[in-house]
Amino acid sequence: GAAVLFSPFGSPTGREAINYAGPLVQYGYMLNTSDPDAACPGNFEVLGELFGAGIFKGTGNYVANTTLWLRYNFIPPQSKIVPYLQLGAGVTLTDIDRKVLGQAFNFNLNVATGLRYFLRPDFSLNAEYRYQHISNAGLSENNLGVNAHGPALSVSWYY
Repeated sequence: GAAVLFSPFGSPTGREAINYAGPLVQYGYMLNTSDPDAACPGNFEVLGELFGAGIFKGTGNYVANTTLWLRYNFIPPQSKIVPYLQLGAGVTLTDIDRKVLGQAFNFNLNVATGLRYFLRPDFSLNAEYRYQHISNAGLSENNLGVNAHGPALSVSWYY
């Protein structure tokens, strides 16, 4: 898939825009099966993600993340559409201005919501909206952080 993220998120004053986009690859594992008789049928999934992005607005050239996600898939009976919510955390390497992040090694925290549309039982188109926070967690004196948001589109194959 691919994602494009725009920052700053919200309306902070004096913050330079840092926008980035690039490809992503995820590998997931379903932790349980869905109970169709449950009040909110669905299942949990754990995913690993690699995301490499070029900065197209702002200081810096790249953002490279590895993130571990925990996703809950809401699985309505007899539906081709599966909504989901997910939380993620990981590590980031970037050359964003050191006044913003202070160093190349950083951490990322993420939240996302999305939809899967199943074309076949083993293949889906996915669209999501994600928020990402990048900071060095106080490891450097400069730690303004980056708060970005935007869409991601992907395809999934299940086996």
